[in-house]
Amino acid sequence: MKRFIIVAVSIVCLFGCSKKESERTETKIGSAEKKQAETTPVGGHDFIKNEQGFIVHMKNIKVLLKHLSTSINQQDWEAIKQDTKKLKEASPVAFTGANKNALPVEFVNLDVEFHLSALELIGACQEMDKDRATAAFFKVVNSCDECHAKFNPKESSTSWFQ
Repeated sequence: MKRFIIVAVSIVCLFGCSKKESERTETKIGSAEKKQAETTPVGGHDFIKNEQGFIVHMKNIKVLLKHLSTSINQQDWEAIKQDTKKLKEASPVAFTGANKNALPVEFVNLDVEFHLSALELIGACQEMDKDRATAAFFKVVNSCDECHAKFNPKESSTSWFQ
């Protein structure tokens, strides 16, 4: 009987604990009011439901920011108006395909920072103020950099726009 229990426990541990280390995540409550989980992926992004779709949307934002940078430098206010409208509609949180409450708190906070920076950029562009628009643009880029540093360290900088 003792051997049977040892064999059974060994089998359960062998199959039940066979998750790769890169697939494990730590979860802790990030906000008691929202009951939002703060998940720190050890590897990969378990919170992104459609990774291919997410990557496509992130690349679209990258292209949009490149174009926006050029438009600001050239003071092409009509192109800027179109680009900022698209930027306002971009949402890394929505692109994950996951419920906001299931996402890491820090990811959601960085998305909010991205949107606040984008709104500041829109306001500066509406005033046709190149200096203010440039400063606001860099705030948007910095919000991207912060998120990449935390969640995509392979591409920790968006210095591609220069």
